Amino acid sequence: MRMTRYYWIVPALVVVLGAGRWAKAQNERDLRPEVGQLVQSVAEKLESVGDKLGLTADQRAKIRDIHATFAEKYKDRRAERRDLLRSEMTALGAILTPEQREKVKDFAEDRMEARKTEAAERDWPCFAEVRDTITERIQGAGASLGLTDEQRKQIRAAWAPFAEKCRADRERRRDLVEAEFKAIAATLTPEQQRMAREAIEEPCVRAQLAAAVAERLDASADSLGLNSDQRQRIVAVHRPFAEKYRALRDERRELLRDELKAIGAVLTPAQREKVKDFAEDRVVVIAVVPDENAWTEARKHLRENMAERLETVGDKLGLTDDQRAKIRDIHDSFAEKFKDQRAQRKALRQEELNAMNPILTSAQRDKVEDFVEDRVEAAREK
Repeated sequence: MRMTRYYWIVPALVVVLGAGRWAKAQNERDLRPEVGQLVQSVAEKLESVGDKLGLTADQRAKIRDIHATFAEKYKDRRAERRDLLRSEMTALGAILTPEQREKVKDFAEDRMEARKTEAAERDWPCFAEVRDTITERIQGAGASLGLTDEQRKQIRAAWAPFAEKCRADRERRRDLVEAEFKAIAATLTPEQQRMAREAIEEPCVRAQLAAAVAERLDASADSLGLNSDQRQRIVAVHRPFAEKYRALRDERRELLRDELKAIGAVLTPAQREKVKDFAEDRVVVIAVVPDENAWTEARKHLRENMAERLETVGDKLGLTDDQRAKIRDIHDSFAEKFKDQRAQRKALRQEELNAMNPILTSAQRDKVEDFVEDRVEAAREK
């Protein structure tokens, strides 16, 4: 099957459980957390997909006029964000070598590497990386930078003072995007609103095995009948667990990278290039109203370990029987480490669920008792 309709991004897993999102009225669907990483304004994003949305000349003019009222706010937000990124860069710079600092000097700029033309011409998902903080960008480029284990540890420690600032920055950007979208939505038809929402959100598929209990409760909030008070309390209870989940995800990413590095010797240079970003736990599909085929394809990249991920795309990758056998043998040497990771994830989720049980009704507790288990098949976020 040729994938000519979709442009894929595999970024680092970013968990955003903003209290504002949970506290909103249940009948008012807000935008997904991914809008916190939107580089463009809503108007700019809609202009880029205007033909697909069928925007009329009058609608385009009204959208530009509405954006004009938000322009100064976007300017202020970008200036504040640039200062935050530069401050983070300064703090991390002391950990890097002069050569490494030279390579990351432009990381304080927000850019999306969109290779859409190439994606439309290839029968293979086109991967790029969208990372929100300097720390994520440096860690993501760790292999090419030659970061040592000690440097990675120091970088995580140095980022700690910026964690709350980055969370607040993402929330402010998210609030601004939602406010502009709400204003612009009044100029759109219901169908255009739906398509615009899809275009702005950059809908994603996440590896459910990496999800926290709070995330799973969020995804099932409506079916569980969680009220606003319960949602806010769940967010509050999750906060002390956030750093523990982040640490586990960092360890998991490193484990996937180690397995990929070991498997790399079995692959050709061309194959290695195609799978270089497979050590991620989220796939973002940029498309207006992607159909179920897009989600199915995305899920294939989110198996638990590297060997399984490569097996799902083995035919497209051109793996030989000998390569497949060697990949399975290499994975065997990592099997115990993945088993240990699973045990740690389950234990952490059980601890988090125990802390959240007093918030839930007995009927709700019965429905979520299996939320501590791994869910290897990733489902589309609702």
